[in-house]
Formats: sequence, C-alpha cells, structure tokens
Amino acid sequence: MRADIVTVFPDSLPKDELLFPLVQFFAEAVYTLPVENSLPVPEELPPLAGGLLAQGLLSLHYPAPLGAERERFLSLLEELRQRPIDYAALALSGRREMESKNNIISAVRRQQAGQNGPEDADGRAAALWQARLVLKLAELAERQEEEIRQSLRRIARREQEIFRTLRDMDSLSSQGPAEAAPPDSRRTRLRLKAWRTLNSLGSPSPARAFVAADQDAFELLVEECGEARAVVAVPLPAVLAGEDFAAKRVTFRHAAADLLTNLPASFDQDAWNLLLEQHYPAQRHGRRRLLLHFLPNAALFGGTAEETMLGFLTQAEQQ
Repeated sequence: MRADIVTVFPDSLPKDELLFPLVQFFAEAVYTLPVENSLPVPEELPPLAGGLLAQGLLSLHYPAPLGAERERFLSLLEELRQRPIDYAALALSGRREMESKNNIISAVRRQQAGQNGPEDADGRAAALWQARLVLKLAELAERQEEEIRQSLRRIARREQEIFRTLRDMDSLSSQGPAEAAPPDSRRTRLRLKAWRTLNSLGSPSPARAFVAADQDAFELLVEECGEARAVVAVPLPAVLAGEDFAAKRVTFRHAAADLLTNLPASFDQDAWNLLLEQHYPAQRHGRRRLLLHFLPNAALFGGTAEETMLGFLTQAEQQ
C-alpha cells in the first residue's frame, strides 16, 4: 500500500502545523469541505496551505455540493452567527428553514419534540443539511477559540515586556504561552458523525489513508473499527524552520521513496529515522509522530472495503 493521498478528518480548515509534517510522508493532502467555495482565497489561507493548494499538493473535496441552495445555506449561517445560543439545537434539528428568527426557534422546538425522524421522505437531504451545519458551526467555534488564544498570547507578550521593564523576572518565571483548551469530546463526536455522514451520503474521499490531529476522533474510529491494529509510529518534522519548503520536501521524498513503496508490509524504521535526521535535524525542526493503524477491510467514510490506513498525528514533542 502506497502512502499517496491522505484525507485529514474531521477538520475542514487547513492548518499549516498539520500539513507540513503530513506532506513529508504523503504525496497529497485532502480536506473535506461541507460547502463548495467556502474557504478564503489562497492568499488568505495560512501561508503553507495556500502554497500547497497552488502546487496541487493540497486538494479540497466537496462530497455533496449545495448547488443552487448554497446562498440560502450561507444566509442561515450568517443569522446563526448572530444567535450563538441556538447553534447546537438548530444544527441537530436538520431542518432547512427560511432565515428568520421565528423559523430558527421553530426548528429548535421541532428538534426538541422529536418531529424530525429518519423516516422523513427527504431524510437524506435533511441529514446532509444537518451535517453541513454541524461542520460549519464547528469551524466558527474553532476560529473564535483561535482568536481568543491569539489575544491571550498578545497579553502574555505585553506582560513580559512590562516585567522586563520592571526587572522583575521572578514574576515572569511562571508565565507560559497560552495553550489550546482541551477538546470538547461531545463536539468531537458530533463533528465526526457529521463528517462521516457527508462522505457516506455524498461522493467518498479518493484517499485510502485518513489522519486526525484530534485524538478523540481517532480513538472513536479505532473503537468502532475493532479490527484495527497498530502498524508503525513514524517520526516527522514539526516545523519548517525558515527553509525553502518546496525544494526540501522534493529532495526528502525522493530519498525516502523506497521506504514509502509498500506500507505496512515493509517499513525500515531505522533507515527512516536516519534519513529524517539527515534532512530535518530534530534540534532544528522538532518532531511529531504519526501513529498508523492498518485496517484490512474497512469501508471508512463511504469508500469501498479495501486496505485502509488510519492515523493520528501527535502534538510537537519537546526537544
């Protein structure tokens, strides 16, 4: 099995810190998007993601395009942004209502009353609508959380400047960078379910390898699959460290081509570690680990039952 294409799940927003290590191991990365043409233009994407998209190393997969209903869906999202208290209830309702306050409340009430069962004639369309809402609302929550983290980092930097001015470095010793809040397991479950619905009811991903940076999402799938077994833990560079990304990646993947030819039947861990240290020294580039599981006959996310790799990319390790 070749490590050609990897689909990142259940994320729908490309992130440089995830893409950089993954495209050292895989030839191409794919993100599933719930709404067509809903990402920023390449110039507004994270720097590496924009470059990868332009080079054809990052692809965007739309399993179930909205088509003519796209604008109405986006209008609903815009109103939901103004009514955050109704986010979860409306997303779970699966209703496709006109964008008004009364209709949003009505949809929430119907959901609470259990009037939206799978027996509905438009069950498939409703399930897709619901899945798109969950994923888009998760994107919104993720963006808001990142804005909060960035604000906390700015505050921390300002505090450091003040402490330095006052020469009170002892007070600074306990200060650290703002950390991401631990993931909400319920939100992860909802997001993963929506992601699977979108891919199973729409066109399946072209990939046979699926990788998550969310440990909860990864463990949920491993638990569901049952037959998954650990194959290999692959160290990968964590940061670019200011070098020419494109040229360095081509050189590294060319040198590693033979090691990536037949996974998981053969993988020379020692040779990989040596090659990685030559091209991406740990002291300069840091390390993340890609934990790969092999599923011999799993039809993940609506794909065909064939060999599949399921992976989890750990956080950057301290050097």
